[in-house]
Amino acid sequence: MTVHFYSKVKGYTNGEASYSPASTITSTLRELLDELILHYGKSFETFINGTETCLFLVNSKGIKLSGGLDTPIKPGDKIEILPFVEAG
Repeated sequence: MTVHFYSKVKGYTNGEASYSPASTITSTLRELLDELILHYGKSFETFINGTETCLFLVNSKGIKLSGGLDTPIKPGDKIEILPFVEAG
């Protein structure tokens, strides 16, 4: 599984554009986010849990209809984290 970070999200991942978890024990997106928070630290956690909302895709599909943060994930999946675009 590989996690891809886009745009301003990379500012909270030390500039890294992707991450491949060493373990394959994560079974939901929520568990993966917990692992990412441990890996990237407090600023990543604050961003993900803050007032700005991110869009999460699993294999190029939104998670709203597949379980939200409890969406199942498995080895080989492509996870994408994108910030919502603001206009105005």
